[in-house]
Amino acid sequence: MKKAVLYFMAVALIMSCNSTKKTGSDPFAPLTLEWSFLGNDPGNRQYSAAFELSNKGDETLGESGWAIYLSQMGHGIVEGSESVALEIVHVNGDLLRISPRAGFSLPPGERVRLEYLTPLSLLKESQAPMGPYLVCTEQDQEKVMPISDYRILPFPELEKIFPSGSGMPLPDAAWVFGQNEGWSGPLPGEDIRIVPQVVESHFKDGSLLLDEGLSIYHESSLFQEAVYLADILKSIFGKAFPLQEGSETGPGVISLQTGGKLKKGGEGYQLLIDETEGIKIIGEGAAGVFYGIQTMLSLIPVEAWKASVSSLDLPLVQINDAPAFPYRGMHLDIARNFIPVQDIKRLIQVMAFYKLNTLHLHLTDDEGWRIEIPSLPELTDVGAYRGHSADEANYLIPAYGSGPLARRDANHGNGYITAEEYKELLSFAADRHVEIIPEINFPGHARAAIKAMEHRFRRLMEEGKEEEAWRYRLIDTEDASVYNSAQNFNDNVVCVSLDGPYNLFSTVLETLMALHAEAGVHLRTIHTGGDEVPHGVWTASPSCAEFLAAHPEIEGYENLQPYFEGRIHEIIRSKGLNMGGWEEIAMMKDETGKWVPNPAFAGKGVLPYIWNSIGRFSDLGNRLANAGYPVILCNVKNFYFDLAYSHHPAEPGLYWGGFVNTKRAFELAPYHMCLNEKGRELLKEESRDNIAGLQAQLWSETVKGGKMAEYYYLPKLLGFAERAWHGEAAWGGLADEKNRSASFERDWAGFARALGGREMPRLDGLFGGYNYRLPPPGALIKDGKLHANIAFPGLEIRYTTDGSQPGPSSPLYTAPVELPEGTTALALRSFDTRGRGSRTSRVGL
Repeated sequence: MKKAVLYFMAVALIMSCNSTKKTGSDPFAPLTLEWSFLGNDPGNRQYSAAFELSNKGDETLGESGWAIYLSQMGHGIVEGSESVALEIVHVNGDLLRISPRAGFSLPPGERVRLEYLTPLSLLKESQAPMGPYLVCTEQDQEKVMPISDYRILPFPELEKIFPSGSGMPLPDAAWVFGQNEGWSGPLPGEDIRIVPQVVESHFKDGSLLLDEGLSIYHESSLFQEAVYLADILKSIFGKAFPLQEGSETGPGVISLQTGGKLKKGGEGYQLLIDETEGIKIIGEGAAGVFYGIQTMLSLIPVEAWKASVSSLDLPLVQINDAPAFPYRGMHLDIARNFIPVQDIKRLIQVMAFYKLNTLHLHLTDDEGWRIEIPSLPELTDVGAYRGHSADEANYLIPAYGSGPLARRDANHGNGYITAEEYKELLSFAADRHVEIIPEINFPGHARAAIKAMEHRFRRLMEEGKEEEAWRYRLIDTEDASVYNSAQNFNDNVVCVSLDGPYNLFSTVLETLMALHAEAGVHLRTIHTGGDEVPHGVWTASPSCAEFLAAHPEIEGYENLQPYFEGRIHEIIRSKGLNMGGWEEIAMMKDETGKWVPNPAFAGKGVLPYIWNSIGRFSDLGNRLANAGYPVILCNVKNFYFDLAYSHHPAEPGLYWGGFVNTKRAFELAPYHMCLNEKGRELLKEESRDNIAGLQAQLWSETVKGGKMAEYYYLPKLLGFAERAWHGEAAWGGLADEKNRSASFERDWAGFARALGGREMPRLDGLFGGYNYRLPPPGALIKDGKLHANIAFPGLEIRYTTDGSQPGPSSPLYTAPVELPEGTTALALRSFDTRGRGSRTSRVGL
């Protein structure tokens, strides 16, 4: 109700702006805004861009009383580079403000072009400014209106984005063609490459017929697994199959049993598909049976996933399989931009199908608090909403283009998971053997919590409840520290010398434990974030100064974070849980100022997640594992799925850590990171067991909804699943670079063929079909012929010779094409079995 009242107040203000009597300074006449990217200047490490503002009204837009706000990630504006009397300033986070300077005037019917410079470079269309809106101030009241007529102009030619000196090749069709060329020799003669690859398989000639007479027998303890299997088969055959307790076998029977000694946490299994015994799945535990079911389902012909069938054939095979790592995770950020529960469930479904078992749910950050804590309603009443606000008293400022309206259905910046939804999600995941690890991010990335608790503080102080108000206060209001976080916030870190952060964390943790218990799912690990605490925090905080004076053993401001992590660790361990966090939680500065593993937490239930694999930190996972920590490898260069598939401007995503495609996820060698890198610490043989698992990450700054999330994580997730389940490939430890490269390319070629031929067509129908990314074809002209290729052989390539966009019925490319007379331009796209097409590749003549 509170949010509804605030929304209608905002609508009333907007309507009043539209109906205000026109004056010479009224900016709410019709306005249009355009933005254009002009090109990169690598020599000066900057790029140029321009806004163009048009006054379509009948009054002059003057030098005061109005401003335009918008979101754009980046590094601010080159000071003084604005070409006209308009100023672009950084507000906080990614929010910018354009406001007039003295003497500005835009008469009716005229346009003004504001050119400016920004540090570094811009490569992506998805980096353009987003969510612009107008604010006018009249008699100390702000009036707000979104700018609906906003256009991002087409980017310039590739040569302006990647000029000489940029160090990057043009990402044109010829470059893609070269990237797709790899192993050209023979591939293994395997009947079917199962993804993820199994430990051992023996295929035989022949097949087993499954039809509508099928029955499913199961041990009593495997009822949930049997129900899961029956539901999947119902979606394929269009009818329900009977479930019966027992151990019957036979040609028309699927038998689910457990047996053998428990290994790999009970996740190993044997699968037999036989003419006389039917289908037998024997797992070391219920999880093993579940993964045996996934392997059996992966052998179903891909056509059966799109339309109901009355019968199908499965190949005869015997498989022995078990995972390489006990932890096979996927991280999903729903804090930066909210992703609804139904889309999280779709991720869980495909994770389970490819044998991943952990969902790390990033619930809180600077830009949003996304989990309901009933005893602290402000966390979601305030922290789950973004909109224009002069003081952020009732909600957060806009971010990532969320615009001015703090309304749940207005954009992806607003929303949260209720307590009931969270419990239902826990059960849904547990039924698929996926554990959910919630993350509550402290001490940095805490801005949403800070603003929410300030709202609570003011309310309780007004009510005269001072002690209660201070209980959860997170900041020292006299702190004059100057810092800038990774996301350009200057106020996103809690004060670690106050009791409020520890009280809040404890209350939130107790609530999460209760929700897990009510769902019948034990909470074993809480992730605490702990990353990217910016340099300079706490250094001008009177509270921290007083605290350090009383505790000289902490030895300075730089060790306040290890102190904080120690107290959080005590809270977590007192409740019998393990503490997860990004690698910073397990690091400290030694007496020389070097960043080293902190021995205080090794062997004490602390699980570092290692994301930084860049430059001198490429061996960080090895160093912490060698120091005795169990670690989760989350390498940014391989497993950050929000990084763009390529550097083409039309490919969405970030690129601060490079570019990550399916091949990059596939190529990690967990036990041989930094092999042949000078000066890097290698993993000791005795430390291999400390590699507890792997995790992929999807951060949501550029992700707007579930469909877009699917584009980002598929098919990358399949390359990741290969490494997480099957483990390091044989080529991973080859020291000779030439041999390693040849062996890797051969393995990748077989994997890519499996994805294009089976996995991606299956994803067209699996669980209703996924919005996976289709790779654009590579193409070039050679000897007067069009040559084309694709990253995943098996996908269709269609083309046109007049430059028009190819469709599902355009000519099919099967071999080099002799160009007909009159060819004016070439365009190509890849297509899936549903007729969805990729981005268009164009070839100049």
